[in-house]
Amino acid sequence: MPQPKADPVPCDVYGCGKFATHSTDGTEKDVQGLGRKAIPNLNVCYHHSNWPHSDDARTFATTERYRSRN
Repeated sequence: MPQPKADPVPCDVYGCGKFATHSTDGTEKDVQGLGRKAIPNLNVCYHHSNWPHSDDARTFATTERYRSRN
């Protein structure tokens, strides 16, 4: 019998509603060339691939939702 598939993970950007296409590991490059470091362990869709470098992502990293991830 096949293993059950996990539910798709939503994008962490508030109000996005799309499914995440990847999870960050903190080594991603800032496409805007500002040299900002990415927050690791964020789930983002393709449209929001540079969001982990933003101040909003840093604020999200202080929430219980983010801190509860392993």
